Amino acid sequence: MYGLKFRGRPPIRFAESVQDVVHFKNPYTQAIADRSVPMTEEFVDAVIAQSIFGWEGRHPAPVLDEDGNFQGTDLDLLSFLVPIAERGAVIELPSYRSRRVSVAKANERHIGEGNRFGAVTGLTSNQDVFSFSIRIWDNTVVVRDPETERESVGAFRNFMLVDVTGKWHDGWDRIVWDPIAKENDFLTKNGLWTGNTVYFKNAVHPNRWQSVFGAPYLLLKMLIERLREESSFYRQEVTRLEAHGLELPEGEKKESGPTVSSVEQQKIKVETLEALIDMPVFNGTYRSVPNTEEGLVQAYRHQKKLTWTLKPKAQLVVRADELAYFLYGKDRVASWMSERGWKTFTPPRGRTVWKQMVLSNDVAYRFRRKIVTETVATNFS
Repeated sequence: MYGLKFRGRPPIRFAESVQDVVHFKNPYTQAIADRSVPMTEEFVDAVIAQSIFGWEGRHPAPVLDEDGNFQGTDLDLLSFLVPIAERGAVIELPSYRSRRVSVAKANERHIGEGNRFGAVTGLTSNQDVFSFSIRIWDNTVVVRDPETERESVGAFRNFMLVDVTGKWHDGWDRIVWDPIAKENDFLTKNGLWTGNTVYFKNAVHPNRWQSVFGAPYLLLKMLIERLREESSFYRQEVTRLEAHGLELPEGEKKESGPTVSSVEQQKIKVETLEALIDMPVFNGTYRSVPNTEEGLVQAYRHQKKLTWTLKPKAQLVVRADELAYFLYGKDRVASWMSERGWKTFTPPRGRTVWKQMVLSNDVAYRFRRKIVTETVATNFS
């Protein structure tokens, strides 16, 4: 949301790092707000790195208490999987049932008895509900080329770990992987092994709820809005050049083939959390591409990377923070916010009621719990 102005200086001081962000003194914030600065993968990774999302440097509770009783570690699954995904580890899901309606291309088939395995290519999150998935190059999928009819092995697949409800997805029970020395050393030193297994109680750490009040979270929310706007601009550039008769080279845009699904589906109601940052409109202008085929390719590839690579990377951390607040926040406010609290807010010409916190004359944070409709597989359980 852009353009709202909040009159009067907030009366109480709060964390300096947050102030730098909401007053646009932080160098990352300044770059995000300037349309003339292109959003690159290096920049996005640098902003993401401001957040703590991984197991390095962590000291989780051991799986057994002092008396040898099982208590489960407080290391959360998503933090543990982030470094594993970054190194492209090969994992196996011995059994998996999909919560979503499974849709496959007509020229693809799954082999095996339900297990899935392959190299991890990333973690994904849903921007509307609190589902999280692991994305792998699934070597149990056989793909037939529609032209040559030659078959190859492997296709991208997402496997849900956290349900649309924000709780564990019951369609999987374990992930099998071969830990490298660094991972094994961390698990051993912290007493996280139970035999050859690590048990997780939480998808996100309960204390992570405080992250939604931190400077890294606010930076990422601003960054996601910038990535969304910039990708929209370059999609318009693609449309503009195509209207001038230019076409993408053959093979540049892969067309999706027909899909099939034999799974019955149903619609369910799900509670979720929507959070927004109200801030000024970004300044400056985006750089148009040349009126050439090279310009068309440049615009197409840039908007594609912003939409399908960079935005999902930033969104993953944000949605993990918001899931923690949804599950454990209980409308609390972090201590470094200097006694600020939520106030009821309805936007001008709006009807939806939010809980809002004004952070500066130009920036405010607001959220609301709401019910949405999701399509899932029938008779999943």
